[in-house]
Amino acid sequence: MKKLLLTISCLLVSVVALAQDTDAVMAVVGQKLDEFFEAGQAPGVSVSVIMPNGDERTLVRGYADVEKNLKMTAETKMLGGSTGKVFYSVVAMQLIDEGKLKLDEPIYKQMSDYKWFEKLPNARQLTVRNLMRHQTGIPRYVFSEKFQKEVLVDADKVWKPEELLSYVFDDEPLFEAGTDFAYSDTNYIVLCMLIEKVTGNDLYDEVQKRVLDKAGLKAVVPQNKRSYQGLAQGYNAENDPFFPGKALDENGKSRYNLQFEWAGGGLVITTHDLALLAKRIYEGRMFNPALLDEYLNGVDAGRLGGQWGLGVHIERTPEGTVYGHSGFMPGYVTNMRYYEKDKFSICYQINTSDRSKMSILRQLPILGAIVSEELNK
Repeated sequence: MKKLLLTISCLLVSVVALAQDTDAVMAVVGQKLDEFFEAGQAPGVSVSVIMPNGDERTLVRGYADVEKNLKMTAETKMLGGSTGKVFYSVVAMQLIDEGKLKLDEPIYKQMSDYKWFEKLPNARQLTVRNLMRHQTGIPRYVFSEKFQKEVLVDADKVWKPEELLSYVFDDEPLFEAGTDFAYSDTNYIVLCMLIEKVTGNDLYDEVQKRVLDKAGLKAVVPQNKRSYQGLAQGYNAENDPFFPGKALDENGKSRYNLQFEWAGGGLVITTHDLALLAKRIYEGRMFNPALLDEYLNGVDAGRLGGQWGLGVHIERTPEGTVYGHSGFMPGYVTNMRYYEKDKFSICYQINTSDRSKMSILRQLPILGAIVSEELNK
């Protein structure tokens, strides 16, 4: 009995010590975040860290809605932009493990019953690998001037994936498939249409089952409507050529269409849930860990720097290799990062995409370096 009590006592001491260590690290992070936030002009910021031992902390500063005097909280949601692709990449990796998708077989045979498929650039050379790794040579549909005008016409329009693809039908490919890199949301539209085809299910249903439930993410929801409880106001530049001003009207409804993004991003998130997902993915807990090396097998990401794997941006930093993904939607900017050597993840979001108020983005990566430094003391 005495041995049992001694063991329990030692465990309690260890748990308390770990919590104190986490609090000490986050105190340093919080001080630096105060400095960055006060020097910048962002309305609000949220930063979540998942420590090597699994401890979770979220720091917030500023406002979710300046005009309504609503403070940013750990539960505040924002649009995740392209970080949604990380969720779809996990679904794809699980399907690869199940043999329902093949990385290097042309998808033409599975998709050719769509009459429009041949109109895609490099249609017959498209594979799951070059779609996930942005090596298809397919241009970005969101850069089409016609699309940028038409997406603003009706905020309630429900866009079909093939409508989005139609903006690049018969375009010249940027390069021969598999020979270069060019980041393109269009790749994930095609990939996720394939996912729906092989599973017979809605993409968001697959994400719920294969990602959210598996990782224990409670706050992530599909971006398929115009209003969300707890969504921060997004502030874009008043002179932005695509969508100027606030993202939400006085009733909290989006002033432009959110549903169109779909597999290019298409999720409303919190920093906590994205940081938690990052740790689970890059530690091999979201799909067969035997596939992790394949997932992280990157190619030169060109002007984006670093390398790009199967849905992951890979960077070499003074703190070691960092895996992650960034995201943008008008009014919101997101970044998730996992530090391989120190085994912690960090995610940060700000609720502005106004370049005159985004200076804090240049400083926020320093927070990861601070966590690494503190852990290695």
